[in-house]
Amino acid sequence: MKLISIQNIGVDLNNKNIISEISFDIKEGEYFSIIGPNGAGKSTLLKSMCKIIDHTSGDIIISGSNIRSVAQKELAKQITYVTQIPIINDYSVYDFIMFSRYPYFSSFSSISLEDKNKVQKSMEITDIVEFSNRKLRTLSGGERQRVNIASAIAQDTKIILFDEPGTFLDPFYAQQISELISSINKDLGITVVNVTHNINKALQYSDRIAALKNGKLEFLENTYELRTEQISNLYDTEFIDIQHPISKNRMIIKR
Repeated sequence: MKLISIQNIGVDLNNKNIISEISFDIKEGEYFSIIGPNGAGKSTLLKSMCKIIDHTSGDIIISGSNIRSVAQKELAKQITYVTQIPIINDYSVYDFIMFSRYPYFSSFSSISLEDKNKVQKSMEITDIVEFSNRKLRTLSGGERQRVNIASAIAQDTKIILFDEPGTFLDPFYAQQISELISSINKDLGITVVNVTHNINKALQYSDRIAALKNGKLEFLENTYELRTEQISNLYDTEFIDIQHPISKNRMIIKR
């Protein structure tokens, strides 16, 4: 079932066109990756989907509603965004994650048992229960990103947008984050939209891959149908297909 519909959207920032004429749909429960060179408009597209940035033209439809007509607090019950920038502040892990329950708070109610259960469950899923009382500034980058993801899970939305979540992480933590996002998609049934520079992670985990170049949609393919020539044209660099020597998975590398 179609969950997100991007309909000919464009975004202008500071009198400059960033993206234009982009259209595609995302299915419920899908793992959808967005790739492309730096400056292609990937993060801008992602931020426009959750109203961090207003789109200038076109329409974004989520669960049948145009997001222009949906209040931000109501939209936050449907979609959430995980940034690539690690969080550093003096909140405890538990308190920071509890803040993600804000769409469900009201002026006349205190934190509910459901709120507490959602936060606890999100910490269990991301394996961070042991440092729930620690300050965020005391955590490593990989630990903070797991907290970031726990916060998104606790927000209890159908859709999570990930903006290069492995950036700034060492290979060990980057792999942990990739596997965690995959399990969120498969085990929790959450629709994942992941902006990434890692082509091979996109190949490994995605159902479909969209590519942006110069602010426009270059291609949209089922992952198993993606051709090496498309990647070469996308990055203006020659790529070749190889097989991973251990996993035997398909990989695309620069010649």
